[in-house]
Amino acid sequence: MSADGGMAAVVPFPGDPQVAALLSVVSSCLRKNASRGLCAEHDLAWRKAGRPDREAWIADPANWPAGLSLDVASCRVGGCPYSGGLSRLCDLHLADWNGLHSRGRRIGVIEYAAAAPVLDRPAVGPCSFPACGYGVSRHQLCDGHHYRWAKIGRPPLAEFPAELERRNIPRFSVAGLPPLAALEFQYLLQIRTDQRRSKVIPSAWVRAVNTVIAEGVTSVRDRTAQHWGQLSPHHTTVRQLFTDMLEALGDLDGPAEEWDRDVWRPDRLGFSVEERQRVAPLDFTGITQPWLRETVKRYLRLRLARTELRTAARNLNDFVQFSRFIAEARPDRQHDPAVLDRPLLESYIGWVGRRTVEKKGAYCGRPLTPSSRSRLLSVVATLLETWRRYHWQPVLPPDARIHQDEYPRPRGLKANFIDEHLMEQIESEENLALLDPETRALVLICRDEGLRISEALILKTDCLKKTPSGRWALVHYKSKDKSFRAIPASRAVVDAIREQHGRVRERFGDACRWLFPKVSGNPDGKYPMPYGTADTRFDAWLQRIRLIDSNGDPAIVNWHQFRHTLGARMANAGVSGRTVREILGHTSWEMQEHYSRIADETLRREYEEKYEVRFNLKGEAVKVRADADLSGVEWLAEKIGRRLHAVAGGWCGRHISRPCPKTAADGCYFCQDFQSDRQFLPVHRDTLARTRELQADATAAGRSRTAEVNERLAAAVEHAITRITDQEYDELSPNDAGASRDATERTADAG
Repeated sequence: MSADGGMAAVVPFPGDPQVAALLSVVSSCLRKNASRGLCAEHDLAWRKAGRPDREAWIADPANWPAGLSLDVASCRVGGCPYSGGLSRLCDLHLADWNGLHSRGRRIGVIEYAAAAPVLDRPAVGPCSFPACGYGVSRHQLCDGHHYRWAKIGRPPLAEFPAELERRNIPRFSVAGLPPLAALEFQYLLQIRTDQRRSKVIPSAWVRAVNTVIAEGVTSVRDRTAQHWGQLSPHHTTVRQLFTDMLEALGDLDGPAEEWDRDVWRPDRLGFSVEERQRVAPLDFTGITQPWLRETVKRYLRLRLARTELRTAARNLNDFVQFSRFIAEARPDRQHDPAVLDRPLLESYIGWVGRRTVEKKGAYCGRPLTPSSRSRLLSVVATLLETWRRYHWQPVLPPDARIHQDEYPRPRGLKANFIDEHLMEQIESEENLALLDPETRALVLICRDEGLRISEALILKTDCLKKTPSGRWALVHYKSKDKSFRAIPASRAVVDAIREQHGRVRERFGDACRWLFPKVSGNPDGKYPMPYGTADTRFDAWLQRIRLIDSNGDPAIVNWHQFRHTLGARMANAGVSGRTVREILGHTSWEMQEHYSRIADETLRREYEEKYEVRFNLKGEAVKVRADADLSGVEWLAEKIGRRLHAVAGGWCGRHISRPCPKTAADGCYFCQDFQSDRQFLPVHRDTLARTRELQADATAAGRSRTAEVNERLAAAVEHAITRITDQEYDELSPNDAGASRDATERTADAG
């Protein structure tokens, strides 16, 4: 940052993220981007021109000299020797055009200029602005430069060129502020620049500066953020400027150690982007008893060494509820740690049992579920046990305990999968086509891979890995146990990820590591897409496709239900409980048992073959090597790829999340998901013989259509037999697979 000519203004360097908020798409204009790529003056000139096609208007260099640009353009009227102002009309033609409007004749500028005659006035010499050749209108300036001179406050003509040039340079002025307040505003601008996340809107900056000047204070810290916000109730960007400034200034004189603060910011505690996804700063100010607040801070610091950040944030909310209960139940003793006795805890158990959901939504006002009540009790119980274990002071009463048998009896798990009637609407290609490409990729990933939406949003651009057999594996961060894991990736997901990676590379090059980067305020691609963006897009799409249930009523689904739907589909298809657990990444067996109960009549199957080769209809060898790298992916892909019942002559390799289309009249031999091997050769040869016999009979009887169908089927069966018996595929390597596949496809195309 630098000062300009002694003026109290901060001028961003070229390439600074703040400049992105200032530049117009008109190449000669350096002023702010106020309306879809145009500064306020250029936007006004476009509207004065009759709102023509915006892109064409911007691309025309004749429209660039508008607003406060240094250059002026000739009047729109053909043959007119004078320059134009805002509407690109000289003063004579502007007065004539306004006269038509005053007489009730509404006509656009372009239409007027096409038919207006040339108007002359006495010549008084050239414009005094340097290098301007247009005739003088008044005050020794042409019409175009006179408009600009009046617009910037009529400075002395000798200073006019320099002042006009200065006005065209983006800047954040602190003129008029007391010295300390000016430094505070400059510090805020530096903070925003270092973060490279939030833009400073010049109009909000000017309003904030003028607000401080009008308040007559020496420092922004003389008033609270709430007070500054009340002075600009309808300007959220102004209120945010004051909030960010006071927070940044508070960091300067707050505790040096983040753990000692009353608000813990996860990024300052060293948590990665993956770990702090969807986690707000941990605010302990809601715990109104100082002794309890300090104890909870000590306890959560200890817990964060093992548990995930999101769990700690949830526990903090539970402690806030406990603090609220103490203030209500023992207002006279709430500041005394001795209040934690058994009678208080018994009252707390009853208080929790009477709680209802306070969060706005479909469940607002309903009683808390047993699991929520158990969590509220167990959090306090664990705190008390930790207090005793480490002999924290003061010593707790011996009976200050919450026992396990005092927790509510747990209910059975809720089957939260999406009804297949709804899935048919969601999976419709017609409906999926209405989604933007980013959100569509997220839907496919959550549907086919069972990822939590928080896990999908932090996928890296290199999340696809290829196994030795040619399968694709999706590598993602598992938030539950803070680890990376690999699962099989469906063909639809692989294609969607590749397309999304291409879009990210087109926008950021190779600088962005996120597959789904934040849409705005992210010039370097440092931040992943927040949950709110994905959720808003998804809900808008559901409303657009008008999702309805079997009764014809509007239906709502959420991202997490895709995960349960995949588990239910796998259970119903006979996939073993262990496989379901591995695919969905559950850390306990409880959810596995839940899916097993969904389809407990199905059979379980184990992975028995150490090495197996199958062939699909393209002639590609589908190898399974259990002892190779990423062997867990191989095994899981095999388990979810196999269905409960093998199809005639082989297996169905279709991903378990997508049901059989049942539209192929010729059966599996024409399906790209069909797989087979040598053990089925007798079946294929028998099918071929019977098909040729039917073909011959149909030809002899003159049934050409039947003969054609059987001839096509016979050719497909012969192709499958050839692929299976071809010895060159026995030792097919991954590198050769692509070449062989291309050769096979070229042969098929030539045929």
